[in-house]
Amino acid sequence: MSHLLKIAGLLSLIASAATPAAADQTITNLTTSAQTILDQINRSQVLTSGAVAAASSGDILAPGVMQTAAVSDQMQDAYNNAIQDVIAANYYTTQELMLDQHAIAMDHLDTAIDSLVDASLVLMTAATVSDMAASADTVQEQQALQTILENSPGMSITDTEQGNYNSALGAVQEYAREAGAFLAAANNVQMTGMVDAYASNANVSLYGATVAYSATSDIINISAGSAFGLGFQGFLASNTISAADVYASAYQ
Repeated sequence: MSHLLKIAGLLSLIASAATPAAADQTITNLTTSAQTILDQINRSQVLTSGAVAAASSGDILAPGVMQTAAVSDQMQDAYNNAIQDVIAANYYTTQELMLDQHAIAMDHLDTAIDSLVDASLVLMTAATVSDMAASADTVQEQQALQTILENSPGMSITDTEQGNYNSALGAVQEYAREAGAFLAAANNVQMTGMVDAYASNANVSLYGATVAYSATSDIINISAGSAFGLGFQGFLASNTISAADVYASAYQ
């Protein structure tokens, strides 16, 4: 393979180097410092092509021509330091952790709502009974209703049906509350900042950390395995809403 073909091949590899989208500053610094090295390599290939042409035609390179493509100590240090910064960085922050927990709780909430709809449909026999009772104005109509109810045991609500409905109702309460708490925590700069700082000082990644929320105690606990465990009580009190608030928001 000729000198020029080898140079052309390397230039094509340099030109194809990826340019990532907007990212964390550490990633940006690494991209910039790496590109500086690649620019020097690119410059060296262009100069080498010219040097080959000069050497083949009897021209003499001036002192320092090829050295303009040298990789300086500063370039080397910037690149290596950028690599170390990326290695040491924590890209999965407390906010990402809380948003992931919010998404999981929302998925559970969808399932709970489906269960509540199913359980509610079973109890809707009460609507039929209510309509019949409301229209039973005469003695004859009341006696007819009495006969229907005596011969239709399915219109009664069983313990299982009651339990299914109440359990589904409780699940909606639980997961809606958790989803709201995790989203509120993700937006609580004071809380996320404290956890991020603690994780950074402990050199611990929050990826895979567990989060739990207790509404009765208004406390949110964050645990990164055996590395650390933190509890935040009272931080989300202002985000709690009453049944009246829930009714109001549902009818907006």
